[in-house]
Amino acid sequence: MSLQTQFTAPSVDESDDWLPEQKPSANSNRRHVASPMYMKVVKPAVSVVLLVGVIFLVGYYYGTAEIFDDIRALSTGAISAILFVLLANAFAAVLRFKVIAAEVEHPITFRRAMAVVSTGSLAGAIFFQIAGQLMARGVIAGRGGVPFAAVVVITAYERFTAAIVSALFALGGAFFIFGNVYLDRSSGGAELLKIMAGLIAATTAGALMGYGRMAVRTITPLLTRHFVRRCLAIIGLTFLVQIPMQAAYVIAAHTLSPQTSIANLVAASAIVMFATSVPISLAGWGMREMSAIVGLGAIGVPAHAALTAAVLIGVGSLLVVGMLAAISLPGSETRKQPVQTRAAKPVDYYQVLAWVLPIGAATLVLFQIYVPVQSGLLNVNLADPLAMLGGVLFILTCIRLGSLPSWRVPHINLAAAVATLVLGGSLLIGADRFGWTTWAVTNRFLGWFVLLAYAATGALIVKVGQKEGLRTILLTFAGATAAVAGLEVLLVMVTGLGFQVPVVLGNVQGFSLNHNFFAFQLLMAMSAAITAVRGASLRIVVLALVIAGLYFAGSRSGWIAAVFVLATSHYLRVINSHETLLATLGTACAAILLFTLLGHNPQVVPDTASTQERLVSIVGGLKLFADHPIFGAGLGAFRNEMILATSGIPLLIHSTGVWLLAELGTIGFIVFVSPAIYIFLKEWAHARNEQASALIVLCFVAFAVMCGPADMLYQRTFWLLIGVGLATVRSETIRSEPTGRMMAIQMNGRV
Repeated sequence: MSLQTQFTAPSVDESDDWLPEQKPSANSNRRHVASPMYMKVVKPAVSVVLLVGVIFLVGYYYGTAEIFDDIRALSTGAISAILFVLLANAFAAVLRFKVIAAEVEHPITFRRAMAVVSTGSLAGAIFFQIAGQLMARGVIAGRGGVPFAAVVVITAYERFTAAIVSALFALGGAFFIFGNVYLDRSSGGAELLKIMAGLIAATTAGALMGYGRMAVRTITPLLTRHFVRRCLAIIGLTFLVQIPMQAAYVIAAHTLSPQTSIANLVAASAIVMFATSVPISLAGWGMREMSAIVGLGAIGVPAHAALTAAVLIGVGSLLVVGMLAAISLPGSETRKQPVQTRAAKPVDYYQVLAWVLPIGAATLVLFQIYVPVQSGLLNVNLADPLAMLGGVLFILTCIRLGSLPSWRVPHINLAAAVATLVLGGSLLIGADRFGWTTWAVTNRFLGWFVLLAYAATGALIVKVGQKEGLRTILLTFAGATAAVAGLEVLLVMVTGLGFQVPVVLGNVQGFSLNHNFFAFQLLMAMSAAITAVRGASLRIVVLALVIAGLYFAGSRSGWIAAVFVLATSHYLRVINSHETLLATLGTACAAILLFTLLGHNPQVVPDTASTQERLVSIVGGLKLFADHPIFGAGLGAFRNEMILATSGIPLLIHSTGVWLLAELGTIGFIVFVSPAIYIFLKEWAHARNEQASALIVLCFVAFAVMCGPADMLYQRTFWLLIGVGLATVRSETIRSEPTGRMMAIQMNGRV
């Protein structure tokens, strides 16, 4: 599948063909010394906490005697069979890497492919999984003349294909065992049909508004007569990678639980493998054991047997890749590819990634699921793998250039570093006070790096595409969100007519599984549409869909924030009253029609229990702050200490400001709030003249209003758009009237 792409972005330097061409800066002599220490500490901590927690729970309920009995029950034949299928899995992965490398026009020998795959797996077991794997692969593959960007392309190719195949296996297994699939175990969630419809709608709308023409020009050369055959070959190789690993789970579990049927073990092992692939732990450790206990336990496998099987597979996998690395590395001599061959390459892989990853993240960021872990439900977004790849590529680019990332507002790197240190200190304070918790390590501390990855991914497309990249990603995100809002309104109408469709009754939630979070996504889309959509008619349609989605979401804070965003837009003269009036009237007509004919009306006033829970969380957070005013009570303290008496569910603080005060103290509050105010004031001065400044101001207005009664700090859409805005180079040549009328005319012009 030869890639023949043409981008108008800058070309790359032959000496570093994965880097964008840039002029030397004043900071070019400084090396990027801020090593991501969390790669060495946090990932192992997550895995250790999960693994120790699982072992403790199993030992507490079953005793260690059962675990030792399971180990003795493993015969030599069973262990040999497991190691054999794991070896087959590793060889299939090596073959897949070699085939994909040839497809992207960087062929390598089988031995070098073995060295790349095995060392990458080992590095992923030591460092942050994606980053460690990419770094090790880049070093080994680079000895054979394969550029780093090509390694990222191959790895992304592997992961995306594997994710699709693994997800299909898992869905099939879930249907086989449970008869249906729900992504939110507490409320039923969005069913598969709605998710597929949402993905199609969001992708189509995002392409039509954002990157459609570019995609047609890029993809058309790929559609050769060999295209389907080559795609099927890669998918077939991915099946060859999946099946041996699944067989290892079945052999291990059946040996320890012979009464369980083989068919159920096959189905459950598919679910376990999909959960293990979620990149939130150290090479799957902890998640593998937890998901094995949950998944295999659903079909009757004892917890101690599931734990033993999962640990056996984890250890066996490391032994196999370690053996392959020992065999292949001594023979992987350095062999540089001839310069003339590299110069003839038609593909600029850095440019491909810099456009594809942010555009994909802007579409998939609207879709998220909840994965069960030891501390409850872990929020996993479908765009997370793309954002992590984009973040790693952005950071490694800066490292190779020898300079820190540049932003339109100074001191952003310092603010991010200090905030990271404060979160790390708060994590240690919490660990000292009440011990390590998965919520604090994974959701809060590790989640912070995910947010930074989203910001870096947004910056990636702007660094390469400049104003065109800015406009493309904003239009993509606005179109995708408007499509999701339109789908929700349609489902409300169809449900009101008496049809049974997968839609949450009452307030719509999109695919965020929370109506307040969905309202926040719509506000971000409103900000993007106001600053990026040029055609007046198209802008009215997008705003009407967004406002309609806000209405049916039934979020009071979302409605209030929308008023502030629209009022700010009018003040900055980036939108006119005519457009706002038409969009609002369209929403009002739809709401009146649905209420009159179908009797549907979103619930605006929360019930007593919800109001009481919110007040309890805010008052409790303030009390926690009063007890620990300087450094806070520690990351995860409130969730660890506050348990709802009625349901026994850990309680969260329903306010970003109160959460910062309670767990990070006055110092943490200042560290996070001061940069936000500084950025807002700096961009406010340019908001009438520059598109990126207007975007940043509107996003901060929506965030400031909604984070009062809800915690919005960890919303990915905000960080994606803020990264896009802050990475845009400030224009020193574009000036307009003080009223900003020229900017309004420019953004209202026809596409």
